[in-house]
Amino acid sequence: MGQKDYLRDYLIYFHRGDFRVNNFNLEINDRIEVSAGGKSYKSLIIDIKDDFLMINLPVNEGEYLMLHSGEKIEMNSYLDENRCFNFHSEVISRGKEGNIIYFKISIPFDIKKIQRRNSFRVGLLNTIEYKKITNIKEEEFDRIPYREALMVDLSAGGLKLKTKEDIKKEDLLLISIKVKDIQFELKCDIARIENTLDKEKLCGLRFSDITAAQTEKIIQGLFEIMRKQRSNT
Repeated sequence: MGQKDYLRDYLIYFHRGDFRVNNFNLEINDRIEVSAGGKSYKSLIIDIKDDFLMINLPVNEGEYLMLHSGEKIEMNSYLDENRCFNFHSEVISRGKEGNIIYFKISIPFDIKKIQRRNSFRVGLLNTIEYKKITNIKEEEFDRIPYREALMVDLSAGGLKLKTKEDIKKEDLLLISIKVKDIQFELKCDIARIENTLDKEKLCGLRFSDITAAQTEKIIQGLFEIMRKQRSNT
C-alpha cells in the first residue's frame, strides 16, 4: 500500500464501554476542523505518511492558528453524511515549503463517532423570538410583532420551541435567533407538536429556507456551545 493511500482503508476500532467506532479513514485533501479557544479552524490534510499526517495552517475567518510541538489538539472530520468523527492528535513539528506553513501531527487517537453534521443537536435553554406567518405575505411580516418562547435545543436543521400559543401543524413561523454573535431570521415549518404537562406546546421546528452559509455558521456555533458545556461538567 502506498503512503498516500495509507489511511484510505484504515479501520480503527475504539472501545468506550459498549461503544465501538469503525470505518474511520482519512485521505489527502480531506477537510478537518481544529478546535481551539472556543473556535473552529478549518484545515486540510495535505499528506499522509506511515506514522504521521500533514495539515496546512488552520484558519478561521482570516485568523490563523499557530500550533506548537507536543501540543494535543482536538479535531472534527466530516467524511460523509454517515461518517463524522471527533478525534485528537499530537503536534509533532512545524514546517514551511515556500510560503506554505504546515504541521506534522500524529496518527489520530481518542476517536469518537458523532452525529451526522446537519442533525447534530445541542440541548440548551434560551429565550428566543418568533412570529406566526401562516398565510401572511412576506411584505407584511414586519407588521406582526414578535413573541417570546423558550428554545429547548438547536441543530443546523431546526430547533425545539416551547410556547403557550396555540400552534398548529400547518402553521409557518419566522424565528429570530442569535448564534455565535450572528443574528438569524429564519422561516420554519412544524415537524411535530407535543402537549406538555404544564399545558404548553413543545414544537419541533424545521428551517425551511436556510442557506448553506447560515447552516455552516450555526454548526460552528453548536460545536462551540458543546465544548463549553463539556468544560463546565
